[in-house]
Amino acid sequence: MSEAAIEEYGISKKALRLLKAARPLYKYPNAVYWIRKLLGDPLLLKENNWNKDYRFAYLLTGGTSFSPEDNRAVGILLEDLYQYLEAYVNPSGPKKPMIWSEWNLSNEILRAFDVNAYIPETLAVLGHLGGTDAALKIIEEAENAGLPPEYCSAAKCAVGGYLLKESPRPDAILTSSHPCDSVVSSYQALENLTDAPMFVMDTPYWKDEDSYLYYADQIYELIEFLEKVTGQKMDWEKLRQVCRTVNATNAYLQEISEMCRAVPAPASSLHLLFHWLGRMACFGSPSGEQYAKIMHTNAKKRLDQGKGYLKEEKVRVIWYDVPVVFEILHPWMEKEFGAVVVADFIGRIQQFQIDTSTNQNMIRDLAKTHMSVTMARQCHGPAEFYTQELNRLIEEYSPDCFIFVRHQGCKGGWAAMKLIRDQCQKSGLPALFLSTDIFDRRVASSQLIREQVANFFRSNKLA
Repeated sequence: MSEAAIEEYGISKKALRLLKAARPLYKYPNAVYWIRKLLGDPLLLKENNWNKDYRFAYLLTGGTSFSPEDNRAVGILLEDLYQYLEAYVNPSGPKKPMIWSEWNLSNEILRAFDVNAYIPETLAVLGHLGGTDAALKIIEEAENAGLPPEYCSAAKCAVGGYLLKESPRPDAILTSSHPCDSVVSSYQALENLTDAPMFVMDTPYWKDEDSYLYYADQIYELIEFLEKVTGQKMDWEKLRQVCRTVNATNAYLQEISEMCRAVPAPASSLHLLFHWLGRMACFGSPSGEQYAKIMHTNAKKRLDQGKGYLKEEKVRVIWYDVPVVFEILHPWMEKEFGAVVVADFIGRIQQFQIDTSTNQNMIRDLAKTHMSVTMARQCHGPAEFYTQELNRLIEEYSPDCFIFVRHQGCKGGWAAMKLIRDQCQKSGLPALFLSTDIFDRRVASSQLIREQVANFFRSNKLA
């Protein structure tokens, strides 16, 4: 154990304090909007000692871009994240089983049990609420313990967080065979470190009826596993209600995704990216549905009025593969270049509706939704799953350019590089291929990334 592991949940406590401070502020969305307008530029500049505790949260929730109406929705989702953190940092009431769940899984099933769900990789995102050094501390802890440096930094954060006592001890662990070797092998390390029983969802290769039925059988086995480790019985009526909430949430978010085909786009993918964080931590919650409904109403109003999310949309961007989390670029690109991300890899929703009429239908459709969530739908089979979605985005979203994040830990993305280049050349789209990392700023600094994006826009006469 490193000497850095001084205070249990130190990084998580810091994130919790920041969310707690923001809770009352977001009850006044107009005030939030004008504070951002007045203080916007300094808060978007380079991270320093005086702004690192709130700069990331500011960028993730829109910078100066979100309207007062959108800020009201942000406050709702922040409350969900606060409750998620408090459940293990400051637990109260009867002790519940702590179930770890990998970030590429959907957790509707866990909501049908009386448990606390914890997603180890959320620490990689929420840790940035204390500045980018906090995330580096977690990543370096995993590397120092022997996790290969070429692994995905999300996997390193899952392991490093446990070693630093930033994660609660699990009573059981859930993971899957997708999307990559980093995830699969890092969870084997976590199983050995924690001595907790682990269940692995075996993701089929194809997307067809036989594959969905196979995955449905996996869900039935998961239910048996959870009943055994928790000593509880599955609450089918509770699951049915959760699935109805999921249906409504996905319907709103999917329509936001589709509305962005309009020119100008009435929403930014940052709305969906922010919900992706909430979805990992609190998927299926009523607050998530409320957030999605408000964002949908605001986007639909702009669409009906023929207005864009930006006052003047100059550049339409497709952003593929993962975002750069340590440096949220959306507000900067919007302000500096009038560039809006109209479609992306992580935030965009493409989901099935769940038939709740019978338990059997519900599990079958849950299998479909699990295999259609972000990263699962693109990364569990042949490379065509990855490239066909990109081709659809190019055809339907009227993009001006394409930005691909060559996340150093995503070996699948690097392997698909030639296929992606060929698609962009065929479409005539200018393409930027960044070499960076989703959480680790040591690979490429914020300044270097911004310079690459700025030079790309200017050299292609997009700015």
